[in-house]
Amino acid sequence: MEVHAHSHTARKKWTHYFWEFLMLFLAVFCGFLAEYQLEHKIEKERGMQYIRSFYEDLKTDTAEYSFLIKEYEIKLSAFSNRNNCFNSLSTDVPGTNTCIRDLINHSNSFPDMVTADQTLMQLKNAGGLRLIKKADADSILAYDKLVRIFTKSENTSFQESQNRMRELNKSILSYRSPGEKDEQNFPFLISGDRDKLNRFFVGLNEYSTLCNDQHHHLLGLNQLALNLLSYLKNKYKLN
Repeated sequence: MEVHAHSHTARKKWTHYFWEFLMLFLAVFCGFLAEYQLEHKIEKERGMQYIRSFYEDLKTDTAEYSFLIKEYEIKLSAFSNRNNCFNSLSTDVPGTNTCIRDLINHSNSFPDMVTADQTLMQLKNAGGLRLIKKADADSILAYDKLVRIFTKSENTSFQESQNRMRELNKSILSYRSPGEKDEQNFPFLISGDRDKLNRFFVGLNEYSTLCNDQHHHLLGLNQLALNLLSYLKNKYKLN
């Protein structure tokens, strides 16, 4: 019988297994770092997209504020004549006094504020705030808070005052037949009822005060928006 010698494989040293483990660990770790860096880069780019989008929204908002500020200044200019108008009213021919017509026209409605809030909604609802620096996020949220305060006032106390003013406006108007015309082509006559006129001017004083408050808040909002525009433009080199 032929006997074959058994071959023996040399046993690997523990250092060999250690280096295999180390190489595998480094490969996994480097892959993790690469993925982390890529994710960080993507989030940074998304954060910049939010900043650019918010910057463009601010441009739209400042244009809106400029328009509203001018509209309120026109209203307040008309209301500044209310005392003289009240003193000049004639009970004999009230419909011929044109100053009260201006007061009625400027107290019958107000321009709604409509801001560009698409980016703000995404920042707050989609977790976008975590993608931008804390100082920037705090500034954006401070701006958003003032916008919401103004909007709440516009939709509650100021709107209620506007509704009351519309009723007062109606109370001092008397319908005029379309066939009757005056030099202003105004289809209504102003009532000569002194009690109604007095209530109208009392209500107008309150409404004028609230208009002045809205105007003041708009000036503050506009200035804050302009400051944010300048800050973001300089920090991120935006156009």
